Amino acid sequence: MPRNPSTGVYSKPAGTTPSVGQVIDPAPWNALTTDLGNEITNSLPRDGSAPMVSPLKLAAGTVSAPGIGFSSVPQTGLYLKGGGLLGFTQNGVDISFGRASVYAAKSGDYTALATDDNAVLRFTAAATLTLTAAATLAANWQITVIADGGDVTIDPNGSETIDGATTLFVPNGGWANLFCSGSAFFTNKTAAQAFAIANMKWRSRFIGEVVFANTAVTGAEMPPSTTTDTVWIELTMGLTGVGAFNNGKLTTESVSGSAPLVLATAVISFAASPMNGQTIRLINTESRILRPSASSGTLQDDAFQDHAHGVVGSDGAGGGVAIINNGAGGFSPNNKTANASTAATGGTPRIANETRMKNIGVKAYMRVA
Repeated sequence: MPRNPSTGVYSKPAGTTPSVGQVIDPAPWNALTTDLGNEITNSLPRDGSAPMVSPLKLAAGTVSAPGIGFSSVPQTGLYLKGGGLLGFTQNGVDISFGRASVYAAKSGDYTALATDDNAVLRFTAAATLTLTAAATLAANWQITVIADGGDVTIDPNGSETIDGATTLFVPNGGWANLFCSGSAFFTNKTAAQAFAIANMKWRSRFIGEVVFANTAVTGAEMPPSTTTDTVWIELTMGLTGVGAFNNGKLTTESVSGSAPLVLATAVISFAASPMNGQTIRLINTESRILRPSASSGTLQDDAFQDHAHGVVGSDGAGGGVAIINNGAGGFSPNNKTANASTAATGGTPRIANETRMKNIGVKAYMRVA
């Protein structure tokens, strides 16, 4: 074939350029007419009566001169943006279209990549979603994050931010749309709204309020241990280590005495708390109940109300001393007290090292910020 398949340039066969008086050799001229017939056959009819039999290759073009345009509006059509991306131009202006969403379920920590653009990531367990650098993800990159089985923390690269914050917390049952500007990330604030709703029961508590939770019952709720929104401490000694409930919130814990007269205190160490630096009682460790009082903060141990008993006794003139339960009748040196007996209505005495009412143990928590 005289047509170059790479460039499309046609070169006619040798011996087909005649001169005056030359005797025509039929072989090259027959080859020429055969080639012309073949190329006419391989040409695309302008009336569209026949289709292409192989891919149509176009010039890459630009936004102002697309590879496919129109005779009346040459600046409207298709062009190759680069990197394999197809561009659409209208009157020389690039047109963007919504991208198809891609769904993926995640059961643990994950790092979002450029290929996750417009993805819907559903987390079925508590996890951290780490973001690749915003410059790598580029402007207009976006994802949807659904927390469906645990809280999800979204952590940008390095010092980059989400809505100006270093992380974004998506509570279990919440979701967020995340958008990249090329240097930072932004949301539609849905996650923050869901978080606020989910934590309204804790936000409604005032600073210093104590709440109780029966944590022995499966499914019982307790205040959040995080410091993302409201800040709570558990009023229990020894929970200040890494990963413990009171980590980063208390300091200078102190315990003295023995049961039932245990004394346990700590100092609040959380700069954002109005109570920062204040000493508090760790009432879970002390097993101390709360009681309304005109003197708030006053400590009292368990006690019985003081009282007196009337008794009758000998002066010892008869040779001995005797005390009897009843005041009636006389007595002699041989009278003596009877052994203690079980009361008719009280049942077997219940003996302990403290005075207490019938109760059930619960955990006490205090809001400090």
